[in-house]
Amino acid sequence: MPGNHIVEEEIFTHEYLWRSSSTLEELVDEDEDANYHLIIPALVITVMAFEAFVNFCGFALLPERWANEREKFRGQGIDGKLAAIAEQLPQFELRKGYEPYQSIKKLFVFRDLVAHGKVHANRYETERQEDGSHFRWEHPWDSYLSREAVAKARSDVRSFCQRLVVAMRHEPDHHPHLLHDAFE
Repeated sequence: MPGNHIVEEEIFTHEYLWRSSSTLEELVDEDEDANYHLIIPALVITVMAFEAFVNFCGFALLPERWANEREKFRGQGIDGKLAAIAEQLPQFELRKGYEPYQSIKKLFVFRDLVAHGKVHANRYETERQEDGSHFRWEHPWDSYLSREAVAKARSDVRSFCQRLVVAMRHEPDHHPHLLHDAFE
């Protein structure tokens, strides 16, 4: 058929990232000795999926503001974006002092530890052991590196995002993608 056509499409980045996170979680679960090689990317992709979902919500709810999202929210981070969205949804409460919000905030701390890649230097006194066990090799991210941490992060992100979806469905002109549950 000759002639030009106008095509409008929306690619939902949060879904691609969530599927990647799901695949990594499956690999973590299958690996008996699940280690940081799988856990770090599983957690980082999960927090990226969360931020992409928040950006989808902003795009759907406040399209004019999200058209220039980087400039509009410079220096405010995810908290600024969530505050803008919550301001438009009277039935949605952020509940910043409670789960799952608190664990999601900790995920951003983890993401920053990984993304900024700073050297973590330790100094301590110890007694030398022949087997080398006198080295601690401790890092601030150690508390995140477990199979359970991946499952909890994904569960918390999903439940928070689902609450957002439900609240946004109350909007008169809600985005058709909101007919689906979060990440579906």
